[in-house]
Amino acid sequence: MKSLDDAIERHPDGVVLHIDVLPGSSELAIPAGFNAWRGSIEIRLTERADHGRANRQLIQEMARAFGLSQGDVEILSGHRSHRKVVLMRGTDAESVLVALRRSLR
Repeated sequence: MKSLDDAIERHPDGVVLHIDVLPGSSELAIPAGFNAWRGSIEIRLTERADHGRANRQLIQEMARAFGLSQGDVEILSGHRSHRKVVLMRGTDAESVLVALRRSLR
């Protein structure tokens, strides 16, 4: 089993998160949970995966949740997949872990 720490990597520009996105959900939740088997953070989005709408909502809501600008959040891989790797610039792993743990309680 993996821990929440396994979903987060330090990066020279900030932090990389491994996430699983569930688009078209009835409610928005960042984070919605943690998948210990995959070592990824689960996120529920209300937008559907149609013409990049879910990706745009993901960037917007992650920026809001972590107090960043939208330009500081970038999808590195998984643009067409529910499994994504996201870079958040201008933050550190410890701050992100604290915020995620607080939200997941």
